[in-house]
Amino acid sequence: MSEIDDLVRLDGVVMAGRFGPDGRIAEHKSTALFVENPQLLEMAAWFCAATTMMFNSMAFAVDSVRRSGFDETSWLPEKGWTFWGGDYAVAVYGDRFVFAEMEKMGSLDKLFQVMVQGSP
Repeated sequence: MSEIDDLVRLDGVVMAGRFGPDGRIAEHKSTALFVENPQLLEMAAWFCAATTMMFNSMAFAVDSVRRSGFDETSWLPEKGWTFWGGDYAVAVYGDRFVFAEMEKMGSLDKLFQVMVQGSP
């Protein structure tokens, strides 16, 4: 069983997957919300790609300013992010992503912990 199978079996997860090098969804498993709906799958890919690009740009800008002094800490490379709005949340960590129903998931902390550890 793959890591994606493990993620999608978690209570509350509606879709889990992995991005390919080109930013497109290379592998995914889903339940309920995204089952066999190519338009929603494409929307999820664009949402994640656009948000990741925005965070990379912000991290680069902040990193450039901070490194001009004696502070050698860095915001780069971007490793992951989470967003929660309404009933759903998305978490991206590296090349993996998860969309979840927050009422069932419980907290962003739990969702992020699952993504960082790679398994429940």
